[in-house]
Amino acid sequence: MKNKKKKTKSKRIVLILLILVGLFILIIVNSRDYYQIEDRTKKVKTEKEKDLDMINTIGWIRVQGTNIDAPIIYYSPGFDYFEDDTGKDNFAFDNSKDEVLYNKVNILGHNILNLSKNPRINDEKFTRFDDLMSFVYYDFVKKNKYIQYTVDNKNYLYKIYSVRLYNSYDNVETDVKKTYTEKEIGKYINKVKKDSLYKFRLDVNKKDNLISLITCTRFFGEQFKAAFVVDARMVRKGEPIKNYSVKTTDNYKKIKKIMKGDGKNES
Repeated sequence: MKNKKKKTKSKRIVLILLILVGLFILIIVNSRDYYQIEDRTKKVKTEKEKDLDMINTIGWIRVQGTNIDAPIIYYSPGFDYFEDDTGKDNFAFDNSKDEVLYNKVNILGHNILNLSKNPRINDEKFTRFDDLMSFVYYDFVKKNKYIQYTVDNKNYLYKIYSVRLYNSYDNVETDVKKTYTEKEIGKYINKVKKDSLYKFRLDVNKKDNLISLITCTRFFGEQFKAAFVVDARMVRKGEPIKNYSVKTTDNYKKIKKIMKGDGKNES
């Protein structure tokens, strides 16, 4: 009888210890940031030293879950990426030469190798914005929601709140970046959230700083030069860097019919 009581007591102690260990691990995991900022200011400085006459490195872009981790350059009038020998093969474009933080930033990048209605994920051949198309998959978006933008010797972090796919570039704003009014920011947010493939559980308002990553695709066929855009807003002061929920919209259902499969087929 005593042995039975001892065994029962031992089991309870072991169970309590296991629960405590589990809780400890859970606390440690939850205390970690969902996205770890990696400093890119030194890389920007290194790239600046390589710059040629017609280009100027002004910042750096890094996108969670993708192999997009590249310098941002300003390209002067007359610069042609496909003809000029820049010495660079992976970079994004910005048509403003100012190295300052604006409240709405547009970054453009080439997508040359990932044009189909079944985009690939993390292909080692991708060196530009080809991998941005990974966000067309719901399973991918659920796990990856942060963009890091380095400019003016600082690393800024943004949370994704919209992912858009248009059959024409006419629907995308690619103007020179500038400071927008709060009214313009609010109007823009409402539009892109309405057009998004996903609905993110994330507050975005006219006082937020925004960034848009823009590329092209042949998702709708060779005759269409479609545009793909990922929008994000800056992490607010004191805001946790955590994952947040997302669900698909009717816009996603429309493109799902076009795709042959989901992100799992691209693993």
